[in-house]
Order: sequence, then C-alpha cells, then structure tokens
Amino acid sequence: MRLVFLYGPPGVGKYTVGVQLAARTGLRLLHNHLTVNLVSAVFERDSDVWLRMLRKIRCDMPAEAAHHNVDLILTGVFNGTQETVNAWREMLEPVEAHGGSVLWVQLTCEREELFRRLPHEQRRRLDKLVDTARMSALLERFDMFSPVPFGRQLCLDITHVAPPEAATAIIQHYAIDTV
Repeated sequence: MRLVFLYGPPGVGKYTVGVQLAARTGLRLLHNHLTVNLVSAVFERDSDVWLRMLRKIRCDMPAEAAHHNVDLILTGVFNGTQETVNAWREMLEPVEAHGGSVLWVQLTCEREELFRRLPHEQRRRLDKLVDTARMSALLERFDMFSPVPFGRQLCLDITHVAPPEAATAIIQHYAIDTV
C-alpha cells in the first residue's frame, strides 16, 4: 500500500494536484476537507468532540486502506507544531505497520501567489479557507512552509507549475504507475 501525502499551506494547491494525481494513477483521494466537512456537519467546528472525531476518522481511514491494500492520496496542512507531528505519526503508524509506505510531497508557492489563489471559487464551494486576513494571521502564528520531520520527501514549488505538471513530477519522482 502506498500513501502519497500532499502537504502545504492552505491554498497552495494540494486538492487540485491530488485530483490530477488520482486521475492519472488510480490512487484514491482522501482530501483534508472530506474529513473536516463530514465532522463539521454534525459537530461544532473546533469543539472537543469535533477534534476527537476528526482525528478518529483521519486515523481509521488510512489504517483500513492499508489493511485492504488501497493506495491513497492524503492532503493536509503542516503547521510546524509538535502536536501536528504527533497526530500525523499516530495517523500513519498503522499504514507502516501493515507494510505500507508514505511518500511525502511538500507543495509550496510564493506568498503573493498563495494569497492570489486563496479566494478562488472552488475553495469557497468546498468550504475551505478563503479569508486572506485569517490566512495572514495563521502564517504569523505557524510555520506552514516548514518540512515535516518524517524523513525523505519531494518538495515542489508550484508557483509557476500547473497541476498536471506537478502530478507528473510526483509520478516520476516516486515511480508511480499510471492508469
């Protein structure tokens, strides 16, 4: 089982690149907002129960995918905190315990481009962050451009790279078969 983990700040293009990658490889896309929107439909966002359920789903889905040998693409925002490191480690432990491999891909872009992408209509439809003032506050508070401390990874600056080309770079770097 392979798990391609696309991470980077909100608005960088994780979902869009993930869609391209899934279409070309047959890997299943479990993007961040599938879980956020699912849990938010039932529980108040950022409440204790919301966070507990979000973490449970994010741990259970990759574990079951690994158990059933279903290749996945996950997306997420790494904020540079030890709390996120611990949560991701817990989420990915069952994948590796089932013999799966995690293929890390950090997506970055220039800040100006990030703020240009943020208010895109598709983001609004998926109930993603579109508020540039909130994004500025998050970037002041967290280091969303730092790499995860989980070993080797592919780092792609996609400021001037279209999503299909980013998917091609990932496919080539990790020698992923296409459909």
